[in-house]
Amino acid sequence: MRWNREVWRISAWHGGALLVALLLAGCAGNNPERQPSILGLWAVQDVAGTPVSGDAQVTLAIYADGRAVGRAACNNYTTRYTRSGVSVDFGPIISTKMACAPELMDLEQSYLTTLDAATRVERRPDGTLMLSTDAGAQILLRREESSSLRDARARGVHFRAIGQEPGWVVELKEGDQITALLDYGATSLMLPTPSAETAADGTVTYDANTDTDRLQLSIRDKICVDSMSGEAHPTTVQLLVNDKNYQGCGNWLD
Repeated sequence: MRWNREVWRISAWHGGALLVALLLAGCAGNNPERQPSILGLWAVQDVAGTPVSGDAQVTLAIYADGRAVGRAACNNYTTRYTRSGVSVDFGPIISTKMACAPELMDLEQSYLTTLDAATRVERRPDGTLMLSTDAGAQILLRREESSSLRDARARGVHFRAIGQEPGWVVELKEGDQITALLDYGATSLMLPTPSAETAADGTVTYDANTDTDRLQLSIRDKICVDSMSGEAHPTTVQLLVNDKNYQGCGNWLD
């Protein structure tokens, strides 16, 4: 495929999710039915063997609906992608037409050409993402995310969801517990994590029950924008706690 240039306006989002410290303990397992997620915002570290310097902004934001957008050292770009297991395909790539310093333009050309030719995707054990071409060229990326998601990941959380008005946070550990902090912290619940059920449309649901409480967490692969921070998240979440419904956004943290 060849990539074309035309003016494109891309809105940037900023972090600022509700910060809550939830203490979770115990061992967590992985859901074997899920491929490692590549959704979210990634910063490019290396393009075809050339490290990306700190003053060059090269990013890739991957959405669940097949869109991918970012900045390619000088210009903003947008594209589509398909993924099947370790196979991936990007294109066509459309970018703006600004001119920058020659070294940035060279990096941009290399990045967009390599991205357009990428055929394989791999999540490494250290969490970095690698895109590679049939010719052996590679793009290495690291995840860019809010401090609240980094903190949850460090605590072994597998999925984190937030919502507003009233503010709430849910954190899920596979094989362990679901912890919910609701109504701006006025209510807290901790329930065993049940097995996930996946509907025909891809919605993943966890239905947890105790003698006194029921929590049903439904997760759809649909872009969700937090109404408070403006931050984009790859999944849309519906939460039912006893007889009360909550709406929000979420992130898989595998």
